[in-house]
Amino acid sequence: QVALGVRGTPNLLPATTSLAAMQRSIALLVLTCLAHAALGLKLVQMSDSAEPKESPVTQVVELLAQLKTSIESDGTAEQASYDKYACWCEDTLAQKAKDISNGKQSIEDLQESILKFKGEIASHGAEIKQGEKDISANLESQKEAEDVRRKQTEGYEEEKLETEQCVGALEAAIKVLSGAREKKTGKGFLETLQEAQLRSVV
Repeated sequence: QVALGVRGTPNLLPATTSLAAMQRSIALLVLTCLAHAALGLKLVQMSDSAEPKESPVTQVVELLAQLKTSIESDGTAEQASYDKYACWCEDTLAQKAKDISNGKQSIEDLQESILKFKGEIASHGAEIKQGEKDISANLESQKEAEDVRRKQTEGYEEEKLETEQCVGALEAAIKVLSGAREKKTGKGFLETLQEAQLRSVV
């Protein structure tokens, strides 16, 4: 049988523990008192001259009354201790039940969070792979563009050098022609060129 605590909830301690102990103590004390009473009666019978002040029965009754008072006092103290311990057990059980419930809820929340984070990790992993592919393609395009620009620069430098050489050759030719023309006509090559342009316009 499980005892009910002060607040009506089941406790861990049986209700008959302290009562059984008290009953055993009472029975032992009663047997002790009866033994003393029997011994007193025997002493009275053996004594012819001396008369006791109190009869053995009276002594036994007084002793039993004292024992009853002591046992009731001890029982009251033990019951108070038992009730206090039972109340503590009740409060502890309620707190532990609450902690267990909170722990289960925390486990469920953490499991949901773990699943959510796993999904986010998979999504971010795919994004990272795509980003790596884009970076690789960008680097390849950049390399190709650099090759194209380098070839264009090389072509421009070659063309520039060739153009500069042609300009230099033309300038040298103009000087030569100008010198030869001045010797024949007394006019410079540029003056002759301007006259030819004016005649073509007219």
